[in-house]
Amino acid sequence: MDDIHEPIDQYKGFFKDTHARNTSDFFEELVRQSEVDEQANIVTVSELRELEAKAGGETSSYKWWKILRGTTIGVAVLATLVVFAKYWWPWTVLPVVIFAPVIIKLNQLLKELRVRLENLQNAVKNKRDEAWRQMAPLNRLYDWEITAKLLRKVMPGIELDPYFSNGRLDQLCDTFGWGGRLGDSESVVFSHSGVINGNPFVLARTLIHWMGSKTYDGTLQISWTERVRGHDGKWRTETRHETLRASIERAFPEYANRTFFIYGNEAAPDLSFSREPSSLSKLEDGFFDSWKKKRAIKKLEKMSRDVTEGKSFTVMANREFDALFGAIDRDHEVQFRLLFTPLAQQEMLKLLKDGEVGYGDDFDFIKSHMVNLVEPRHMRRTDIGGEPEKFHHYELAHARQFFNSYHNDFFHSFYFGIAPLLAIPLYQQHRSHADIYTETHARQSCHLEHEAIANYFGEQVFQHPDCVTRSILKTEAEPTADGGRSVRVTAGGYRGIDRVAYVSVHGGDGRSHDVPIRWIEYINVQRESAMVVAEREDGKLDTCDTQMPNGEETTRQFLERRGGEYGYTIFRRSIHAAIPH
Repeated sequence: MDDIHEPIDQYKGFFKDTHARNTSDFFEELVRQSEVDEQANIVTVSELRELEAKAGGETSSYKWWKILRGTTIGVAVLATLVVFAKYWWPWTVLPVVIFAPVIIKLNQLLKELRVRLENLQNAVKNKRDEAWRQMAPLNRLYDWEITAKLLRKVMPGIELDPYFSNGRLDQLCDTFGWGGRLGDSESVVFSHSGVINGNPFVLARTLIHWMGSKTYDGTLQISWTERVRGHDGKWRTETRHETLRASIERAFPEYANRTFFIYGNEAAPDLSFSREPSSLSKLEDGFFDSWKKKRAIKKLEKMSRDVTEGKSFTVMANREFDALFGAIDRDHEVQFRLLFTPLAQQEMLKLLKDGEVGYGDDFDFIKSHMVNLVEPRHMRRTDIGGEPEKFHHYELAHARQFFNSYHNDFFHSFYFGIAPLLAIPLYQQHRSHADIYTETHARQSCHLEHEAIANYFGEQVFQHPDCVTRSILKTEAEPTADGGRSVRVTAGGYRGIDRVAYVSVHGGDGRSHDVPIRWIEYINVQRESAMVVAEREDGKLDTCDTQMPNGEETTRQFLERRGGEYGYTIFRRSIHAAIPH
């Protein structure tokens, strides 16, 4: 891949249309390989839609006839009660004589409608099953590698790993100095790892937890009597009513998702800085907006003149870049200028001010020596998983539209997620080509991949039975010598205990009253579960009877030997995982 020094212009002029064309061609090739008869599927789906419309009409008709029958029965019962209350009892036969034939007729009609509706629903199911059978050959062709193939085709310098391996993790940690571990309150939901022009990166979506607070409200109705003098001068007693209100704050578990890139590059190895989105990037060239920018620049110039001990900030010649990028905590001015050349400053400003092609100034950027963290906020909304089953459908036209839109949206989001890195020419000139797969350990999936696998199973599989919140899943693998590993999954969450607090509130009766407030106390609960994982380099493991990499036993035998009878099993990317009973 040629170096990308003008991310916005090159996306508009080449990458957008090229990727869209590649994606469309890739899907059509899948259709050709599957030999799905598109015309037959169109006919089947058209017939399905007609049946669904008829079934919908019958459902609506059946519902309204049931309402009419219920109303008729209600009127009959009411008429019988009225006649019984006003006339001699034999007259009560009259409403029965009048309404009974109507109700019987309605019951017969509803029975016929129910039979027709059930027949239509069966016909809908059969026709949909037929459409699924037509599409089965195509649905079987989707795999975990499609996203990687499409990225590689349009940007050959980007390679995605089959899974996040120990080798890639060790490279980021040992060569570039990344810590390699998230906190106990953060769990990887999904990740992509790989290289950008030979430099390693990780795209991760995580679930983070922190203890926030919640306000609980309570009320108490009180009443009292007062003696008041009326307009006529006489005294009388009146009852007063008041609703007393109180609130308290208590600890409350909060959860959110993060999506970020970890990128290793040896350029400017002594430099650290941080920046976050700036409101200045959205300003136009009007009088007030220009005044705000000038005021921000003057603050930077004043800071640059501050030569007191420990102050090393020197404002750039391009004042607008410094104001909008805002990395005022940088600690190595020479390497900062080496990184942000005039071209880099120009392209970074385009990214920050762009509101049409990309996403504008929506990213945090933290550099700590050779480790870069870029957190594009637009990627919080992007589905980065690419699970094969996501694309399964019984209608070819829908499958085509979804496949193209999904991969084009992903590429757009991914491209502008790494655009802040692409805008720095020096990052593309430093290229690491370390061989990370030199031993068995390096080829095995790492603990962050295990977290993603556990989250793919679902939190509910691992969480404590008393847990009423989300669970943060953390993993730890036990090394083995047989081609697979046992992984301990710890699910941390909270159980809730109903509590009542009383807050004293002064009422209008002159007394204090204890207002009850119901709240929930959250108490930590944890549960440990076992999971076994095994990697498949060919990515073709379809059943539990497929032979393991060591060539001596099947996955079924491995799972039985390591974990007894297994329950849930999945094949995710090139890894087979199971949870023993």
